[in-house]
Amino acid sequence: MINRRFAVSVSLLLLSSAAALAGTSPYATTVILNGKVITADSDDIDDISFHEAIAIREDEIIAVGDNADIQKYIADWTEVVDAKGNTVLPGLVDTHNHLYDTTLTFRWVVKSIPEVMQINLAADSEDALLEQMTAALKVRASQIGAGQWIQARINPPAVAVPMLGTSVTRQLLDDLAPDHPIVAYTRGGSVYNTAAIASIERRYRNPIPKDFWIDVDKGLSGDQTDGTRCSRVDIIVPESNRLDEYTRGYLEVLQLNAQTGVTTFKSHFQCEGGFNATVHLDRNDLMPIRMAWGHRWMQPFNPWISETYWRVGDWTGYGSEHMWSIGSSAGALDNGGVGWCTSIPAKTDELKARERCPTMDSSPPNVRRLEHLKTLAELAAAGRQTGIPGFHVAGDAAVDAYLDAMLNSGVSLEKLRSLRLQVDHCHSVTREQIEMAARINMAFSCDATRVPSQVIEDAYGEEYLTMNAPVASMLKAGARAVISEFGSQSEIRHSPFEDGVMWMTRKIDGKNFGVPEEAVPDRLTLLLMMTRWGAYAIWKDDKIGSIEPGKWADIIILNGDYMDVEVEKLDTLRPIMTMVGGEVIFEDAELRGNQLKFNTDPTVEAWEVQMTTPTSLWRWKDGPPQIPSREL
Repeated sequence: MINRRFAVSVSLLLLSSAAALAGTSPYATTVILNGKVITADSDDIDDISFHEAIAIREDEIIAVGDNADIQKYIADWTEVVDAKGNTVLPGLVDTHNHLYDTTLTFRWVVKSIPEVMQINLAADSEDALLEQMTAALKVRASQIGAGQWIQARINPPAVAVPMLGTSVTRQLLDDLAPDHPIVAYTRGGSVYNTAAIASIERRYRNPIPKDFWIDVDKGLSGDQTDGTRCSRVDIIVPESNRLDEYTRGYLEVLQLNAQTGVTTFKSHFQCEGGFNATVHLDRNDLMPIRMAWGHRWMQPFNPWISETYWRVGDWTGYGSEHMWSIGSSAGALDNGGVGWCTSIPAKTDELKARERCPTMDSSPPNVRRLEHLKTLAELAAAGRQTGIPGFHVAGDAAVDAYLDAMLNSGVSLEKLRSLRLQVDHCHSVTREQIEMAARINMAFSCDATRVPSQVIEDAYGEEYLTMNAPVASMLKAGARAVISEFGSQSEIRHSPFEDGVMWMTRKIDGKNFGVPEEAVPDRLTLLLMMTRWGAYAIWKDDKIGSIEPGKWADIIILNGDYMDVEVEKLDTLRPIMTMVGGEVIFEDAELRGNQLKFNTDPTVEAWEVQMTTPTSLWRWKDGPPQIPSREL
């Protein structure tokens, strides 16, 4: 008689062997054929490999090669996608944006959450802008109930900044609408009325720290992001009982970015509400794209921020496949807009006086953030912080303050190189800073915008345009340069390469964007800046950023040939399919007759789901994603 225990053991061995064989099946679940695959598999553009086809098993790429190579991975149950000769790229990585907040600027989202509507005003003179603002605030106050917030963005900064604390004061806003929390702001500062201060202190359960203010009696702060963003996300949305509408709008904006080819993005969470909404989507397996996040929501309005950072712990790398931490940061070291922080002389004393530096007593919010940065640097030196992600810098003196804080903290050069440091924006950078960035392995996350060049021309002089986003110099020096804000952040983008044209021509609307000598030299380098190099900056270079076996199947198929179209027409290229982890998040009818998208046309503003060609790859298999309520 066969020993029963032996028989059971043999049976278990056979079962486990069968399971192991099944787990290492030589076949693919999905194959992409007939493509022009640009793998981005090397930092050297001369070594990047080009192929025709890709084999994918579940969420992972298992092979790349020509059609004949990949056809051997096809079983009778493998789904084959014909790329029809179009370019196939790695999913794009946007290394800096604020989607959790800018969600609240999109038309259809504001329609569903009217309480977050901003008043946007602009005029060429202070008198005209003040007249506009006064009239608009009175009208808005008459339209909404007592206690509801009013946010007024006044532009341009060159006109608006001198008004803050002079003609626009806490008392003026109190007089205009005493029953409403009001903030008037621009890139360079903000003014709050008494009701707004009370609302913030009620929400965060402590007095607003003294170093948030330049002059509390005037309601004047040098901050223009923490207060405005967090009052929207942390106060207005929940107090209006709009958590579900906000979360749905956020998902739709993430989907919109997938439709632009962005499969991963990086942001820092200033506001708890943005973090909570993202966690809710991730917990319910509803994140359309991946997010790398830096921790910051314990900073705004917290008088004990340094003590908090000492206790927050090291979260770098922790999370899920769709949402992971890349460490803690401390926010802007200047004010952006016209409130830069530079070492260069301005044309007049008045123009220089607009600057806001972390070394100036006149800019306490920036001084405060520099102290927070020093705390993080001390933690890194003590081995208690692994990642210190992006810091906003607009101006070379702000970059110097950042570098000095890191270099004077006692962190070794080897440790600095391991932190994957990144500064957000590169509006004004010196050659010496580029050389130091190369030494310490620091990345510049650069965005294409005409505004910094205009600030330099108007306030400092055209001779300083060479400092505006000098990406060619960065690349030559061996410094890391990546591209950000090319997705749909506060406007609807139709091509991920709209900014690419700007980077390669150094022109925006026919005007100089920096200088021509600092153009991105070629389209393959541009691609690396939008894929492979961005993946390193957000701690996932082993999983995303290129099309290679062992990496996640984050892939986009374009509507044309990336290598053939003229540089000036790169912005005619757009995705017709976006995959994240082997699942199709977006599909355009041009590829297979299928439509899976969120349509932002003002006459539609809804999901379009139409399956003409049967497929099992769609992420949203049962129609538009259904989000469990957060308000139950």
